Amino acid sequence: MCICGIFAKDLQECENLGNASYLCREIESFEQLSRYVGKNWRSVKIVNEQTGLDNEFEAKLPALSGLIRLDLSKSGGVTFNGNGLQDFTELQELNLTSCQLEELQEQHFPIGSKIVNLDVSFNDIQLITGQKMSRLASLVYGNFSNNLIAEIEPNSFRDMKNLRFLDFTTNEQENITLGENANLQYLSISNNNVRDFHWCRLRGLPKLEELHLHSNWLENLDIGIFYHLPKLQVLNVSNNNLYEINRPLFMGPKDPMPLELLDYSSNNVKVLEDSVFCRLGNLKTLNLWLNLINKIHPRAFVGLTSLQSLQLQGNKISILPDDVFANLTSLERIDLSRNNIKKLGARVFGDTLLRHFTMLDLSNNNIMDLHPLALSSLPFLMELRLKRNRLVSLDIRLFAPMRRLQFLTLGENRLEEIEDDVIDTLDRLTHLEINNNRLTYLPDLKNSSYLPKLQHISVEGNPWQCLCLDEITAWLDRRQVAYARPSSAYFSGRKPLCIVTPLENCIRVLEEVRSHAIVESYEKI
Repeated sequence: MCICGIFAKDLQECENLGNASYLCREIESFEQLSRYVGKNWRSVKIVNEQTGLDNEFEAKLPALSGLIRLDLSKSGGVTFNGNGLQDFTELQELNLTSCQLEELQEQHFPIGSKIVNLDVSFNDIQLITGQKMSRLASLVYGNFSNNLIAEIEPNSFRDMKNLRFLDFTTNEQENITLGENANLQYLSISNNNVRDFHWCRLRGLPKLEELHLHSNWLENLDIGIFYHLPKLQVLNVSNNNLYEINRPLFMGPKDPMPLELLDYSSNNVKVLEDSVFCRLGNLKTLNLWLNLINKIHPRAFVGLTSLQSLQLQGNKISILPDDVFANLTSLERIDLSRNNIKKLGARVFGDTLLRHFTMLDLSNNNIMDLHPLALSSLPFLMELRLKRNRLVSLDIRLFAPMRRLQFLTLGENRLEEIEDDVIDTLDRLTHLEINNNRLTYLPDLKNSSYLPKLQHISVEGNPWQCLCLDEITAWLDRRQVAYARPSSAYFSGRKPLCIVTPLENCIRVLEEVRSHAIVESYEKI
């Protein structure tokens, strides 16, 4: 009877998940767990809803020595007494997330620990020392994020020859005191309280490739980053209080520097100076959104021959100088939305064809003057966003070179007319937004081959002549093009879709439309 009772309890508390992995519920101690663990078990996750895990048992528990993975993140909290984790001699992956830990102690871990992956995030740990880490010589991945760590004893990780990844995001560090580690590749000290910072504090990390310092209180960055971090490929200093980007910041022992991603977004930068990025010939992504940029030197982006993505949205840019993007021969996308651009000149993108350029976002500006040749260097453009500007007309010369265009947004401008030759060039377009303009008609679509690939169009918010709109919607229905949005006020009856006129036909002469004051009548509704 006793044996049957234990067997029933086994089935209730530990569930076989396959691949030698088990889920055990309501386990109060490692001693209790050891009663269930079989010889072939390799992975255990403990889920407690009624209790925490309190280990006061000091006798050896050899049954635990075969486990490779242990997940205590749902254990309801862990109290390490007795032998701690010393019986888990083969453990390689340990998840102690949300275990209410206030400290890590050397004796928590087995001598000669084989742990390569340690996650102690979302605890209350305050201090890291070399002694506390001394038994984790095999560690490769360490996640210490979301704790209360205010101090890291210098060189606490120096002897971990296999260490590659350290995450201290969301802690209380004011200074970076990590010290040395010969092979570390990834380091995050984001969302801490770092204010004063010098690259020399990281000179003991010669193989560091990725550094995240976002969401701190940095106001200045020291010069010569690559003298101390010669292999750095990713630098994220977003959401700080940085006021400038200086060319000496990127000084180093060789040219070009290895950096591939630079995130300087959400700072207070106002000016991009001449050749400020000229040493970053390997840079592929440059994030500068949500700064205060109001002036860009014509040569600001010189040297960025590998750049693929440029994010400038949410700044205060009003003028784009000639040729400012001309040398970006690898560029694939630029986001210039949410600025104050009023004019786009003929030479902003220069004379050279940008063969990789497929996406341009100019939405949410104040563009009134869009030169007909402004985009002539972008024949491979597939997505163009121009919504929420002040455009009153479209020139065929703007669209004629863009024979691959598939996605076009023109909503919330002041367009009164889209001429048939413009529509005729958009033969690859699948998505078109022309809502909330001043359009009363479109070219006659009934017997045309316009827009053969169109799948979606937005038309609401224009002062359509009802006869014209009937023709448009009939054509769209026949072509099975989506246009109605049930949630829109226009399609639910709360706002008018069109204006009834006394005329018998759809008027397609702009002067005549103006003479009937159709737009003005619509705006009074």
